[in-house]
Amino acid sequence: MNFGIVRKLIGKIMVLIGVFMILPILVCLIYQEKLWNYMSFLIPSVSMVIIGLLLNIKKASPKMQAKEGLVIVALGWLVISLFGAVPLILSGYYPSFFDALFEITSGFTTTGASITSADLMAELNISGHSILFWRSFSHWIGGMGILVFILGIIPESDEGSSIQILRAESPGPQVGRLTSRMKASSRILYLIYIVLTSIEILLLLVGPNHEMSFFDTLIYAFGTAGTGGFANNPLSVEIYSPYYQYVIATFMFMFGVNFSLYYLILIRRTKEVFKNEELLTYLIIAASSILIISANIYSKCESFGETFRLAYFQTASIISTTGFSSTNFNNWPTLAKSILILLMVFGACAGSTAGGLKISRIVIIVKSAFAKVRGMVNPRKVQVIKVNGEVVSNETVSNVLSYTLIYVIVMVISGVLISIDGFDMTTNFSASLACISNIGPGLSVVGPYGSYADFSGFSKIILSLEMIAGRLELFPILILFSRNTWKKM
Repeated sequence: MNFGIVRKLIGKIMVLIGVFMILPILVCLIYQEKLWNYMSFLIPSVSMVIIGLLLNIKKASPKMQAKEGLVIVALGWLVISLFGAVPLILSGYYPSFFDALFEITSGFTTTGASITSADLMAELNISGHSILFWRSFSHWIGGMGILVFILGIIPESDEGSSIQILRAESPGPQVGRLTSRMKASSRILYLIYIVLTSIEILLLLVGPNHEMSFFDTLIYAFGTAGTGGFANNPLSVEIYSPYYQYVIATFMFMFGVNFSLYYLILIRRTKEVFKNEELLTYLIIAASSILIISANIYSKCESFGETFRLAYFQTASIISTTGFSSTNFNNWPTLAKSILILLMVFGACAGSTAGGLKISRIVIIVKSAFAKVRGMVNPRKVQVIKVNGEVVSNETVSNVLSYTLIYVIVMVISGVLISIDGFDMTTNFSASLACISNIGPGLSVVGPYGSYADFSGFSKIILSLEMIAGRLELFPILILFSRNTWKKM
């Protein structure tokens, strides 16, 4: 283990998060909040910058292998969650350490699960805009990945084999360079991310009757871009007119697409985009879900327009693992809720800001199953699995199946552990699924208008770890507990 490179990059992460905390301080200034709100961000901001700089004083070898990349990513996300919770604790709005940690972990991992009550939300809208901003901005930071951002701004020679970091932090089974240099690839990813976020902000600003203030547009754009789902009112998106719901839903779909495909569009390789199996499967699953849900909830709606809008929005919200809600789908028929549960598991595309298993894994699993059946019928014929016209190696198939198995095991064990609080099975296992898939709302007590507030501190820690594990695709967190990880080089 190259402890030097781990130390240096953890230090850079702390400096960057400390600098990012200047933004909520500016929000404090704009809304003339009380002095202690300033200090709640200033104290951890200065502390993180100082600690981060101290960690970077001593030089270190830039050599990095896969395990260093995994450890840096896992420790980095634990560090930003712990330090990111400090402003929430100091502000007094979240007096419990477990509540503050759960809330900001949910923010950075783009889960959107919340313990914020309607009364607290009302109080924050009066005197705590900086806290609301920090919650939602954490979505935007965590969406593309804090280390992807760092790779785009630091010299490439300083972070050695940085592809290891990108692979460890980026969601999905297939991650590579967009260009020959990691620094350029990271910058392209973030440029696309910033442009899409800016377009959504603009479209929300020019909406009819100007229902959203500039602050509101930031909150919802950050939540959409990071596929997070934190809102600044208890009713999420339901209070806004159809225009706003359609804009947000459409961008939720867009942020669920592999960002590499947007790059291909920019360089005019659109044929490759429309031949991409994962994208086509993503669109087919989404369209089918909208049609089935529309048919199932039609009798509960006043018009076909309302039916389609609700189905379109909730399908976009759940498959992209954003978690915004335009209605209380807890009251929907069983079939519609079952479709949403499946979408929670599937998630969106690899290389997007979404959570879940990822459509690319679903494609490989399904093709592997059919190949196995064909092999039983004709055992002498070699069965080949292809995705986008390219042969998928047996190692990749094995990795996908292993990941899926571990995913299910972690979800089930977590659901069992949090059952100590006495909630019903639907609440426990939908909460566990919602956290590991980074969705936010589940069913029953943790439904779209429910809350995780009544879970014990123990359960909130379990769910927080599950959110980080889900965001980092399990292995970076699991590798921390391996004895071999910490052996010296």
